[in-house]
Order: sequence, then structure tokens, then C-alpha cells
Amino acid sequence: MEATVKSAPATAGSIKRTQTEKKGLDIWFNKQALKFEEARFGWMTAYITIQSCLGSVAAGLILQNHASDIMLVIAAMTTMACNSVFIAQGPAKWCLSSFYLSVLINLILVLLNL
Repeated sequence: MEATVKSAPATAGSIKRTQTEKKGLDIWFNKQALKFEEARFGWMTAYITIQSCLGSVAAGLILQNHASDIMLVIAAMTTMACNSVFIAQGPAKWCLSSFYLSVLINLILVLLNL
């Protein structure tokens, strides 16, 4: 005997929503997450190294320029938060989001203190 499965008819709203969800940054970010999951520990090693080095450069420039202590705290917090997400083996999207946020914030701090 063959069993048939009937699915609910698609509504115009559901079709429209799925078409608009798959655009631009969403597709790129999902591809990055899938690529990250394929070789998680290799990417984690590279990402931790990159963002930790950038965070230490930001901290060094902040200290060298006698800038605000708040900048130093922000640089340290974002770097260590990203490291903790990686070490705790958080979901791929959390890891990537924290990495990109850490790189962006530390890059801004480096440019402010050049």
C-alpha cells in the first residue's frame, strides 16, 4: 500500500515571505555558517587568532595614545566575548556574528587611535 502525504496549500503570504527572506546578506551569512560548520575547528582557530590579534593591536594603540579607558574596556570586552563564544562552541551564527562584530569594533578603535 502506498501512503500519500497531503501538504497544506501554500498561501500567497508564505510564498512571498520565503522569497524575500532569501536575499542579500541573509544568503551570504547562511553560506558562511554552512562553510563554518564543515570545518568548525579550523575556522575557529583562524578566527580566534585574527580577532585576538586585532584586539591586541587596538588595545596597544589605545594605551600608547593615552586614550579613554572606556575604549580599552570596549576593545577587551568584545575580544573576550568573541573568544568565549568560540571556546564554548556556540552555534555557528553566534560565532560568526561575534567575530564580525569584534573585528568591526576593534577596527574602528584602531582607526580612531592611529
